[in-house]
Amino acid sequence: MKFKEAVQILGYKLEEKYRTLGFKYKKSDRTLTMHSKKFTYMIAFFSFSGNTNEKIDVDVCYIINRRPYDPSPDADSQVLYHSLWNKGVYLDIANEEKIDTAYTIICKWMDKILIAKLDELCAAE
Repeated sequence: MKFKEAVQILGYKLEEKYRTLGFKYKKSDRTLTMHSKKFTYMIAFFSFSGNTNEKIDVDVCYIINRRPYDPSPDADSQVLYHSLWNKGVYLDIANEEKIDTAYTIICKWMDKILIAKLDELCAAE
C-alpha cells in the first residue's frame, strides 16, 4: 500500500466518526478540517521518506488556527499545534490492521486534545 492510499483510508474513517461535528477529509491536502466563525480545526497527515510496502510512517498534527487565516507569522494566530511524532507517538499505516491501530490512537488524542479545545472555543464564540 502507498502513503496516499493509506492516508486516504484513514482520513475517510476519521471523517465518518467526526462528521457530526462538521469535519471533512480533504484528499488533496491530506487534512481533516472543520471551520467555525473564528477558528479552523484541522488534523494534518505528514509522511517521511523511506516508506516501504511494509512500513509507512505518518505524523499526525492537531492544529487550530484563528480565522480569517493570516499567513504572516503571529504567535496569536495559532491556538494549538500538537504533533504526535514530536510527543513520541510513532504511527505506521502500511496495511489495514496498522491503519485500524493508528485510527484508535488518533481518535484518543483527538478527543483529548482537539475536541476538548474545540468545545472550549465554540462555547466562547
